[in-house]
Amino acid sequence: MRSAEDWSRLGGVVITVLALAAVAVLLVPRLLGVAAGPEADIITALKSTERDGLSLTVPGVGEPLRSQKHYFARITVNVEPGGERAVAWATLDFDGLLGRTAISSLGVERVPFVRRGGEWVPESLAAPRLAAVVRALESRRRALETGDREALEALLAPGLESSTGGGEAELERVMELQRRRYRAETWLLRLERDDAVATEAWRLEGQTPSRPVDERGQRRFSLIRHEEEFLFSSSLM
Repeated sequence: MRSAEDWSRLGGVVITVLALAAVAVLLVPRLLGVAAGPEADIITALKSTERDGLSLTVPGVGEPLRSQKHYFARITVNVEPGGERAVAWATLDFDGLLGRTAISSLGVERVPFVRRGGEWVPESLAAPRLAAVVRALESRRRALETGDREALEALLAPGLESSTGGGEAELERVMELQRRRYRAETWLLRLERDDAVATEAWRLEGQTPSRPVDERGQRRFSLIRHEEEFLFSSSLM
């Protein structure tokens, strides 16, 4: 039969083992990360968003782009000299919402990473190219609804600024509507390295002097990467 002293020693051993296990839980992932290198840490950071969720702040847009489900695949990592910056290339399959607009996207994503506090984190967003395409589409939608011609022209790729890239008659018809509401119901996106294709299902409501208007339809757009943003390389309408 164990004495009180034996039980005390046993309790001390158990406490020591538990303390060592707790330290291991904290340190082993970091040690494994160091052993595996930044590539493994960056891949893990992207894949963890599939479980934790993804919410992207789109510059100039009042609400975030929220993922309902998404998958990163075919991830490759290029670490820059110095070991403090890196770029991850991946394919991203994304389904989500921007307000009431449903978005489905498939294509190439380029994610710059930086090392902060000993961890690899996205420099800005975990899907910056998707956010840039969505920003262009939402900026167009908002400019059509508010009648902002200057904002529309700013969305055109260099060389197209002097016109809307075609579709001028349709643009004028939309701009003449009173109490105009333009809604994008869905955006279907395909992203390549330097360009993108978008198909929009839209709804236009408004009033002419003689009758109300409530129309639906689809449009297809081509966009091209210009530095860190995407601009329309074909008609806005």
